[in-house]
Amino acid sequence: MDDDERRLLLDSLSQVVSGAATGDLRAAVTGFGWHDMLAESPQMAVYGISTLQGEHLTETTMLDDIVLAAAGIEGPARVVYPDLPHSDPTSRIEGTASPIRGVLAAGDAERLVVPAWHGSEVVIVTAPGAVDSKAPADGLDPDSGWHRVETHLDLSTAEVLEGEPARTCWQALLAAGQRALAYELNALGRRMLTLAVEHVSTREQFGRRIGGFQAVKHALADVRLWQECAELAAEAAWEDESPESAQLAKIMAGRFVRTAAANCQQVLGGMGFTWEHDFHRYLRRALLLEPLLGSAAHLRTALGARVRAQGAPRLALL
Repeated sequence: MDDDERRLLLDSLSQVVSGAATGDLRAAVTGFGWHDMLAESPQMAVYGISTLQGEHLTETTMLDDIVLAAAGIEGPARVVYPDLPHSDPTSRIEGTASPIRGVLAAGDAERLVVPAWHGSEVVIVTAPGAVDSKAPADGLDPDSGWHRVETHLDLSTAEVLEGEPARTCWQALLAAGQRALAYELNALGRRMLTLAVEHVSTREQFGRRIGGFQAVKHALADVRLWQECAELAAEAAWEDESPESAQLAKIMAGRFVRTAAANCQQVLGGMGFTWEHDFHRYLRRALLLEPLLGSAAHLRTALGARVRAQGAPRLALL
């Protein structure tokens, strides 16, 4: 798919996303044929919906559909992701019950898919179970639809995938989630940068446009640099689909949004702190999603330890 076809597809999907009523995103994109696209062209499908979720700050996420498809698990279901900022499961199997701790997205599916530890092994638990998604959201971004969950899951009717199949399934799920989140974080960072550039291009200080000051130029150029690195890493993560490439894409996206958050907030000044300006909406969503499936700092530490112990993995060329 060339750039023109990609833009046309993104524009069409954008109209669907922007026109979807609150809570109807899944039905709208299903009617558009997004799930068929996910099966036939996963990179384009993930890029499109994740980018638009960031740009439109949707209250529904398609992340569950993305990771379940990559892991070969039949949906619909809701995934209990590791608690922030971890990339390893934070739920466990203990006897006939499973203490569940993590984060999950709002939704209506009454099946849960839970990566968990059973001793020192990762297993995948699939069980019927409803977690109240209508409870009032709180925390950093109440409009995101993301909730923390801490409960116990009855394993008497659960299916537990163990051994090498479970490890392969978890690796696929984790990598798919990190690639999708990298696209969404990059979209959030781009919006923060756009808002900052618009501000410094119109505001004046001491008779000069703010954007003409060297310090402002350098701050925004730094953001633009990390944007380029993050976008290249996100695309490269599909070339070999290795766990390390997905981790690197998530790390670079995290670095990009963290740099955008700090530098764009600084050049926006007091305007960036006001409730009326849109900047805080993208900032809050970015700060919520950046630690999901591993913060940049957490993933850097884990990847560095692996490189030190096992040598440098072969990654796609950036």
